[in-house]
Order: sequence, then C-alpha cells, then structure tokens
Amino acid sequence: MSPFTRQPLAQTRIANADAVLRNEVDLRAYPHRHLALVASPGFTGSGVSQLMEAVEHLSHYGWDLVNVTSVNSSNLVYAFMRRR
Repeated sequence: MSPFTRQPLAQTRIANADAVLRNEVDLRAYPHRHLALVASPGFTGSGVSQLMEAVEHLSHYGWDLVNVTSVNSSNLVYAFMRRR
C-alpha cells in the first residue's frame, strides 16, 4: 500500500489505524487540529485493539484522544483525535 498523501488526508480528515501503525501516514504537515482514525474488524476481533494501538502511537506525537465510537451500526470503529 502506498503512503497516504497529504492532500487526500487533509480533505477526508480520516486515517486508517493500520496505516498509522505501519508508518504510512505522515501527519507532520497535516493542516487541521482534529483527525479521525478508523479501524475495521480483522481476524482478531472488533478492531478496537488496533485502533487503541494507533491512538497510543499518535499520543507520542502530540495527539490526544477525544472520543471513540462506531457509526451507523457498522463494524468500523472511529477514534477522534485532537492535536495539542
């Protein structure tokens, strides 16, 4: 998978938790204060573990967790982050 480019990430404001953990997302030039991380269930369950790993990873780079939720009864889980 190719790294997330700055422009699409700035437009969608959503990053895949798995891509964050694989260091494919570069947030140094991200122009917004808020970001949503998304994780889908994998072989190991709900995706919450992967999402929380990505949240923990980003906390080392100045991002704080605001909220975690699923949307519209989907299997996707979202974490909403705010840059310090």
